[in-house]
Amino acid sequence: MNVFGWLGLGALFSASVIANTQPSLKIYTEHFPPYSYLQSNSVTGLNSDLVKLSCEKAQIRCDFLLYPWLRAYETVQREPATALYSTSRNQLREPLFKWVGPLAFSQSNLYRLKTRPDINPKNLEEAKRYVVAVVRGDVHELYLRNEGFEHGVNLLALSTKLDAVALFLQGKVDFLIASELVLPIWLAQYRYKVEDVERVLDLSEVGINYLALNLNVPDEIVNKLQLALNELHANGEYQRLLENYLHKRLN
Repeated sequence: MNVFGWLGLGALFSASVIANTQPSLKIYTEHFPPYSYLQSNSVTGLNSDLVKLSCEKAQIRCDFLLYPWLRAYETVQREPATALYSTSRNQLREPLFKWVGPLAFSQSNLYRLKTRPDINPKNLEEAKRYVVAVVRGDVHELYLRNEGFEHGVNLLALSTKLDAVALFLQGKVDFLIASELVLPIWLAQYRYKVEDVERVLDLSEVGINYLALNLNVPDEIVNKLQLALNELHANGEYQRLLENYLHKRLN
């Protein structure tokens, strides 16, 4: 073999070594448009793009998987070298993960159908007289239970967010929890509009979206991802992505 052949083999070997030594993460998310969803067998969405770009800038190999929320949430607490988005960060969850963020988010609210003006609680205590649909393992389930709501009394736990939307629109539960960014998308799937619902209570204190990492992920990786995300905010890439997805929503 001539010298060029040996050089070629050396380059391949070096690339293989780099690939094998590059840190990697399995990153889980759920079907949660516009933040994350499956398109052409690939996980995409606003926060999907933010996390992917952060991984690239941090030189971390990230494999993206779309799972039901509760399964993904439990997997990331159990398995090292894993992470989960879009995860609301709050005091209840703070010690369970390491955190990178914030990612894209919008304010969460409790909504009623406009045809139900009789449902008008002034606070969460009064809201306990009604039924709220929540997703099992979702941050809003944890938050409301911590506030004294109970399954079988005023909480109905479901598998997916769209299940909650369907029951709400059918009048089978009194309230829907949604954010200002996702609500139009959810309603449109059932041929409803934002004008068909009304905001009742502000739930913004529940937390905003982050990438949550298993506690065994090295701090070096966490810090690299945070610096990469900071750069996306600073160089305008975050704003470009946000405007792109808002444009998609409106067209």
